[in-house]
Amino acid sequence: MPDLRWIVAEKWKGWKESALEYRCMIRPCVIMFAVYVIGISAILRANFNYRDDLMRGYHGIGGWDNYGRYISNILSCVIHGDTYLTDVSPLPQVLAALLLAAAAVIVWYIFSEDKRFNFGNLAALVPLGLSPYFLQCFSYKYDAPYMALSVLVSVAPLLFWKYGYWKFFCGAAIGSLAMCLTYQASSGIFPMLVAMICFIKWNCGDKIREILTFVLYSAGGYILGMAIFKIFLMPKADSYVSTSLPSFREIVPVVGGNLGRYFRYIETDFKIEWLELILLLCLGFVFVMVRDSVKRWYAALLMSILILFVMLVFSFGLYPIFSKPLFAPRAMYGFGIFLVLIGTAVSVAAKAYPAKASCIILAWCFFVFSFTYGNALREQQDYADFRIAAVINDLNSLDIMVDNSKKEMQLTGSIGHAPVVKNMSKHNRMIKRLVPTQFQARMRPEEWKFFHYYGFKKVKWNWYKKTDEDFRELNLPIVKDTMYHTIRGKDGRVLVELK
Repeated sequence: MPDLRWIVAEKWKGWKESALEYRCMIRPCVIMFAVYVIGISAILRANFNYRDDLMRGYHGIGGWDNYGRYISNILSCVIHGDTYLTDVSPLPQVLAALLLAAAAVIVWYIFSEDKRFNFGNLAALVPLGLSPYFLQCFSYKYDAPYMALSVLVSVAPLLFWKYGYWKFFCGAAIGSLAMCLTYQASSGIFPMLVAMICFIKWNCGDKIREILTFVLYSAGGYILGMAIFKIFLMPKADSYVSTSLPSFREIVPVVGGNLGRYFRYIETDFKIEWLELILLLCLGFVFVMVRDSVKRWYAALLMSILILFVMLVFSFGLYPIFSKPLFAPRAMYGFGIFLVLIGTAVSVAAKAYPAKASCIILAWCFFVFSFTYGNALREQQDYADFRIAAVINDLNSLDIMVDNSKKEMQLTGSIGHAPVVKNMSKHNRMIKRLVPTQFQARMRPEEWKFFHYYGFKKVKWNWYKKTDEDFRELNLPIVKDTMYHTIRGKDGRVLVELK
C-alpha cells in the first residue's frame, strides 16, 4: 500500500508545477482588472440605482431564484454579509471586474503560444468587459458579480483539457451548470470557444480524430450540465422573457426571426465607425487564418467565414430558440466575446498590422464610450431627481393630499431622457437603449423609487394591471397643471400625468 506522505508529496509537487505554469497569468490579470475598473469608474461615480436595484435596495432581497439563479442567491449573502441585501456598491462591480479580468486572461492564455502579454493582447481583451452590452451588466449594483461569474465559469473549463478527457468533461459539465445557476446569457460562450479552438486546430493541421474527440467531450459535458439544469433546477418563466420553445414546425422561422432581430439591434446600436472597425477586424481575421493555414487557401477561406458566422450565432446563447427571448443589451454581451475571440486570434498572429490597428482603435472607442455612458447615467439621475421633486412639491401643496384620508395614486406618461442625454443619443444610439428614464409609468422599476423612497403617507401605489381600474378613463378634474406634469384628483384617486 503506498505511503500517505508520498502521495501528499506528489500531489503537492503537481499543484506547485501547475501554479508555476499559470504564473504568467497574474500580471495580465492585474492589468486587465485595472483597465476594467478605470473603464467603469464613471459608472461607479454615477451611483445609479439601475432598474431592479431600486427594489432590491428597498426590500433587501435577491429574488434570482425566479430564473433558477440559485448560486447568485447564495453568493449574494456572502458578498453582502447578510441575508438582508443592503447596497454595498461599488464592491459588487469591483468584484465583477476582477472576475472578468480572470476570464479575459484565460481566453488569452488558451490561444497564445508565446505567453508574453503585450499591448495588442490587452486591446483584444477590452471588449469582454467594456463592450457597450456588458456595460449594462456593470450598471446593476446587485447583479454584476454573478453576470461576470457566469462568463468566468464558461471559459475556465477549457483549462482542464490538458489534464485528461474525463477531467475536461466534468469541468465542462460543472461549468455549464454553474453558468445556468448564475446568468444564462453566457450560454453561448463555451460553444464559441470550442468552435474557435476546433477551427484553429484544423487550420494548423491537427488530426481530425483529435478534433472530433475534443468536440465530443466538450459537447457531452456542456449538454450534461444544461440537461441537469433543465430537468431538475430550471423554473418555468413566462413574463418579459419566456423559456418555452416553439413547435417543431415553427422553430426555423422563430429562430431566424430572433437572430434577425439581434443582428438589427447590433446594426442600430453601434456607431457606423464601430461597425466599420469590426468589419476590418473580421477581414483581418480571415486574412490571417488563410495566410497561416496549412490547408488549401480556398478551404481556409471558406472555413474562416463559416466559423465567423457560427460564433456570431452562438454569441446570443440559447435565447434565439426561445419563443420570447430577451433582447436587452445585457443579454447580448456574447457579441463582445465574439469580438474578443477574433481580436485575440489576430493579436497573437505575426504581423497583420491593419487588423491589429483596427482592434486597438475599437478597444479605445469602447473604453471612451464607457465614460460617456457613466456620465449619461449621472445626468439622467439628476434630471429624474429634479422631476420627482417637482411632482412631490406640487402634491404637497394640494388639499386632496394633506387630509387624513387614504389615497390611491397612479402615474401616466414619462419624463423621457434628460435633454443632454437626448443630445448624446443623437450621436450614439446605444445611449438611448442603455440609460433608463428612472421615472416612467407602466414600468414597475421606474415607478418604484417615486412611490417607495420618499415616505408618502396614506398613499397606496395603484400599480396598473389589466385587471386594475385605470384612472385615465375616469376623467378626473385637474387640480394642478405645470410645464412638467398635470395632476388630477377626486374621491381619493390621484393621477399624475408626466409630460
